[in-house]
Amino acid sequence: MHFSFGIFLLISCSTNILSQKKYHKTYFKNGQLKEQGWLLNNQKEGYWLTYNDKKKIVSKGNYWQNQKTGYWYFYHPNGKTEQQGTYTKNFKTGFWEYFDKKENKVSEGYYSDNLKTGYWIFYHSNKNIAEKGWFKNDLKIEDWQDFYDNQQLKQQSKYKKGKLTGYTISYHQNGIVKSKGTYKNGLKTGYWKFYSKNGTSKKEGNFKDDLETEYWYFYTQNSKIEKEGHFKNGSKTNWWLFYDKKGNLNHKCQLQNNKKNGYCLLYQKKKLVSASKFKAGKKIKEWTDFSSFKRENNLNDLK
Repeated sequence: MHFSFGIFLLISCSTNILSQKKYHKTYFKNGQLKEQGWLLNNQKEGYWLTYNDKKKIVSKGNYWQNQKTGYWYFYHPNGKTEQQGTYTKNFKTGFWEYFDKKENKVSEGYYSDNLKTGYWIFYHSNKNIAEKGWFKNDLKIEDWQDFYDNQQLKQQSKYKKGKLTGYTISYHQNGIVKSKGTYKNGLKTGYWKFYSKNGTSKKEGNFKDDLETEYWYFYTQNSKIEKEGHFKNGSKTNWWLFYDKKGNLNHKCQLQNNKKNGYCLLYQKKKLVSASKFKAGKKIKEWTDFSSFKRENNLNDLK
């Protein structure tokens, strides 16, 4: 009987020693308080506060077995709230809010296991919505809308695993369409059209893997053709035609990798008046009359 009671006392004392809970503080080198809270078995447990070296609170919230749990608050150096939301075993979960140094809301949305999941809204500094849409595992998915700070719609798009996909349309700040076309895996593909702020066509042509390809057209603000020609892997190549302000052909040149490479022909009143030949952007020959040009060159090279 005495032996059993002795064992019970020994176990009880050991348990109390192992389960000691104490209040703990740490300090900066200058002696200023850095953090304070409860320790249980040398692990953070319960309510904790952390500070910066200006005596301002940096964060506050609860721990369980050394892991953040429950509702937490974080602060900017000026004392304004920076973010707030719920932790589960050190992972952000549920609804969170973020704020700038003036405590204007920057963003709000949902987490699951520390990853953005669900509906999110982001804000301009004037408190108007900047963009809104859906996340899954920290990647944008499905429908998204972007806005200018005057609340005018900026872009309507779709995402798949964080990359733009499908038909996308964007707008100028005055509400006029700016561009429209298709994305695939975050890259422009297929036929695209771009517009000026007054609604007139600016340029149009094909993309492949986000690079211009095939034939493109460029226009002036009054809808006149400005230039047209071929692209290959995002660089101007082959023949390009350039027009004056009235839309009449001014000159045409053979290009390679955005540089003149081949013939350049100059026109006045729709008639050829001079010609030059280039190599890698440098002029190597010039003709000022068509007859001499014809004698020295094969006209089939101009096709």
